[in-house]
Amino acid sequence: MNITDITDRFKDNAHKVSKKVIWHWTGGNTASGAIKWLDDREDVDGDGIGDGTIAYNYIIDKNGDVYMLGNPKNTWFHNTGLGSEYDKDTISISLVCRGKKDSFTEAQIESSKRLYSVLKCLYQIEINTHHASINLHKQDFPDKTWVDFKKKII
Repeated sequence: MNITDITDRFKDNAHKVSKKVIWHWTGGNTASGAIKWLDDREDVDGDGIGDGTIAYNYIIDKNGDVYMLGNPKNTWFHNTGLGSEYDKDTISISLVCRGKKDSFTEAQIESSKRLYSVLKCLYQIEINTHHASINLHKQDFPDKTWVDFKKKII
């Protein structure tokens, strides 16, 4: 598993001990596209670099490469739609996937399994869930997809 650290592109936020892992999908075809979208969306000061309040700690590309946008040790992102107090305790991971009609690759599942294993060793993970389970307005991980995915990574 290759993890590319691009944390310098996103803002560090004060962080508490992480207790929740929240899984998402990007809605697109590539990690680079997702990162560009986050950069463009969050360029508050107009310098061409995203200011990073809405992002993920990790993005897992179709080939299994993992991009770290923010180290969970000291960075959190708005990622649930439930507000800062909830999000401060989360580690957010997004898999490159177009949505319900797409599927995760074996390389993504293997990288997810390895990354989650590392995170469990580093942090006290009490909750491992998907975006739609905590915010009913979101479409990430329909129930059957989530159950199958969770079985493969734990």
